[in-house]
Amino acid sequence: MLNAAALSRETLARAFEQSVDCVKLISLDGCVLWMNPNGQCAMEVDDFSTVQGRRWASLWPVDAQDIIERSLSGASDGEVVRFDAFCPTAKGNPRWWNVSVSRVEDNDGKPSGFLSISRDITAAEKGRQALLLAAKEIQHRLGNTLAVVSALMIGFARGTPDREVFAKEMQKRLIALNSVQKLFSGDHPSCRVDTLMATLTAPFEGSNAPLTMGIVPPISIDRGQADAIALVIGELSVNSIKHGALGKSGTVHIDVVEENGTLKVQWIEKLDDAITARSREGGQGLSLIHDIVASRDGTLETEWQDAGLKVTVAFPIHVSA
Repeated sequence: MLNAAALSRETLARAFEQSVDCVKLISLDGCVLWMNPNGQCAMEVDDFSTVQGRRWASLWPVDAQDIIERSLSGASDGEVVRFDAFCPTAKGNPRWWNVSVSRVEDNDGKPSGFLSISRDITAAEKGRQALLLAAKEIQHRLGNTLAVVSALMIGFARGTPDREVFAKEMQKRLIALNSVQKLFSGDHPSCRVDTLMATLTAPFEGSNAPLTMGIVPPISIDRGQADAIALVIGELSVNSIKHGALGKSGTVHIDVVEENGTLKVQWIEKLDDAITARSREGGQGLSLIHDIVASRDGTLETEWQDAGLKVTVAFPIHVSA
């Protein structure tokens, strides 16, 4: 029976051997000293002598070797370095790995090498890539739909001056909306918030209720937070067009500020007429985006005022400018 008293060095060594992950010991100069049997199986290494003593980085594709060297450098400074990278097996089969690298010390606390643990995440990576492809296809189809709608409006309005002016204004907004979609069509790890906000608000330039925005700091945020902010601004804009200042008369002002490592986006909407309703039956948009923002470690606060609505979204800044 396994118990605390039985946790000898031999038992712990045996546990490493039986790990389903690929466990390796790397020398101080970056060479492979040992690999557990399951790791050899995962990497399809039939004979460990073919990799023993070789530089660990040399076993990876050329474009990943710098990541390996930097992980060893970071681990030598006492960090636990984690990264995801592609590396085919010894037999050339494609694999994606989640890797951790940490320093190993001897009995005197001096560095004696490195411990690397690699987990096969190929199935998850293929699923992620499939979702990206599906998203790109949806973006492509949406772009085509917006182009068709734009062409139909221009054709319908041709010959009627008032309609032509309206159609051209709507065409500009449809083009701007398509630009927003393209901003999120790539697999980018971060997004500059000033570029994001300019793209999100472009469709509403020239509306009856002027939408203004303060100076936006050129801060980078991660992709998930950028997506959440886009959903918030989109939901508030649509609601405002249907029921508020962008569809009636009033003003909308957006402020974006950085305070003590927190990014705050504030939507301040004021109507010329008094507010008669603060919610509507079946309205679930704000509740949904509240949950989405929370899933990205953010907060969303809604404050109804006499003249309108004030919404504040806040995120910890994960990516530096």
